[in-house]
Amino acid sequence: MIEGWTSGNNDIDKFIKDTIYDARYRGYKFINWVPFNRFKDIKQIGEGGFAKIYSATWIDGEAEYEKQDDRSWKKREPEPMEVALKRLKIHWKFIKEEYFYSVRFYGITKDPETEEFMMILDFAQEGNLRSFLSSNFNKILWKDKVRNLFWIAANLNDLHGLGYSHKDFHSGNISQINRSFISDFGLSGPSNEQKSDDKICGVLPYIAPEVLNKEPYTSSLDIYSFEICNGVRPEFGKGTPEIYKKLAYKCMNANSNQRPTAKELWEIMLFWKNSYMGEYQEELKFGYKAKEIKAIRLFTFNNLTKPVNSSIITSYLDDDENNEDNRDSQLVDLEVSSSLLQSEDGITSNEIALLTK
Repeated sequence: MIEGWTSGNNDIDKFIKDTIYDARYRGYKFINWVPFNRFKDIKQIGEGGFAKIYSATWIDGEAEYEKQDDRSWKKREPEPMEVALKRLKIHWKFIKEEYFYSVRFYGITKDPETEEFMMILDFAQEGNLRSFLSSNFNKILWKDKVRNLFWIAANLNDLHGLGYSHKDFHSGNISQINRSFISDFGLSGPSNEQKSDDKICGVLPYIAPEVLNKEPYTSSLDIYSFEICNGVRPEFGKGTPEIYKKLAYKCMNANSNQRPTAKELWEIMLFWKNSYMGEYQEELKFGYKAKEIKAIRLFTFNNLTKPVNSSIITSYLDDDENNEDNRDSQLVDLEVSSSLLQSEDGITSNEIALLTK
C-alpha cells in the first residue's frame, strides 16, 4: 500500500481502511489500493450486462508479511500474479458482497482513462460454471457435483443472510477456482427492493416465473435459479439419484412460497457432502437434523394460480408427499447410482429448462 494513498472516493477509502483495521486486529486479509500502472498485459476477456472482465498481470502481486521475533512485520519479496479486473457500472456498495461472499478479492484500482473503479479479483482459471460443465460434463463425479452445489448454496445462504437477493443467478455468474463461487452482483439488492420500472433483466431460462408475471422480487427467485445453474431440466440423465430429482423439482416449484430456503439447501448439501466423504461422526452429529432436512417441506398445489408446474414436477412432488416414510432409504441413491453421468445431448440443451407446457 502506497503511503498517503487515496482512491478519490471517501466511501471506498473508508471501506479499504476498515479492512486494514480488521486485518490488524482480527487476522483478516485486507484490501489494497493499487495504482493502475502496476498492471500490465491487460486484456478484455468477457463482458456481461453489468460488468466488463479483464485479465492482467499484477506486477507487485499480493502484499504478504512475515512476523519477526521483535513482533514487527516484514514484507516478503513481491511476485507478479495473474488477476482479473472487473469494471462495474453499479454503485460501489456492492463491492462488499464481492469481498465477503465471492471469489478472492485483493483490492481496488481505477482506470485513469474511463475514471471507473475496478476490483482486483482472483483469476478464474477454470472459467465460469457454464464453461466448466461444457468442457467436463462427462468427467464430473457425483461427489464433485455435490461439492460444487454445497459451495454455491453456502454462498447463496450468506448473501440471503444479509437480506440481499442476487436477482441474476445463473451458471455464467458462478466462477470456478478449485470450487464454485457466486459472482457478478450487478442486479443485487435488498430482497424487498423492487425495480422502479417494468423492465425484466436477466438470462431468460433462469428467471423465475413469478418475475415474468411482474410479481415482487424475493430471495426465493434465487432458489429457482439454483437448480437451473446445474443444467437441470424436467427430464434427467440416466443415473440421476431420485433424492436429487425431488430436491430439484422443489427448487423449481412455480409457487415461490413453497421452494426451500437457501439455508435449507445449504444444510441438505452439507449432509450430502459429509455422507459422500464418509465423515460418519459428522453424520451422527447431523442425525437429528437429518430428519428435518429430508422432510424440509410438504408441497401441495391447492388453489395454485399462474404460473403452474409441469405435470412432471407435479407428479414428483405428489409422490414425495405420499412417500414421506421412505425418505431415509433414498439417501442410498447417492452412493449406488452411476458416479459418471453420461450426457446424451451435451450441456447446451441441459441448460434450458422450460418448466411449463
